[in-house]
Amino acid sequence: MTFRCRICGECCSHLGLVHTIREEYGNHEYLLENRYTGDVTRVRIDPDKTHLIKDRSIFRKEPEACPFLRDDPGNHRVCCIVHSTRPDICREFQCWRLLILDGQGNPAGRVMGTRHLSSDDPVLSGIWEERIGEIAEPDDASWDHRVEQVLAEAGYTVVRGDS
Repeated sequence: MTFRCRICGECCSHLGLVHTIREEYGNHEYLLENRYTGDVTRVRIDPDKTHLIKDRSIFRKEPEACPFLRDDPGNHRVCCIVHSTRPDICREFQCWRLLILDGQGNPAGRVMGTRHLSSDDPVLSGIWEERIGEIAEPDDASWDHRVEQVLAEAGYTVVRGDS
């Protein structure tokens, strides 16, 4: 399996802590600042998403979301309303390296680029600590394959990211 964005918005749900609107120019253009790096990016609302600007309902459930994340009820998903002009940090972001699904196909954890597991699943965390933490494979592709084998034996499915 390979990565396919599920358009869940999780990746942007805390980016309001990173991105802030520094200036509004009018005509749907803004200057967006990265609070940590000081980088600024001029962004513009995508023409097909201008109708979503005023709907700020997403911030009731995701108060730390990026200022340009919106619910898109017509498509039953969330979206970035400045996707075409989004900052480089957004363009380069990878949600995960390995997504681990439980036996029912629900996300149970994810492995980030540094081979770090992020999971609230105690069984998965135990397997990780007992069996995967000891894998000393320097080659990333080989390591991924071995992790996938261990997790498959335990009833998990691994979806590889596009790293």
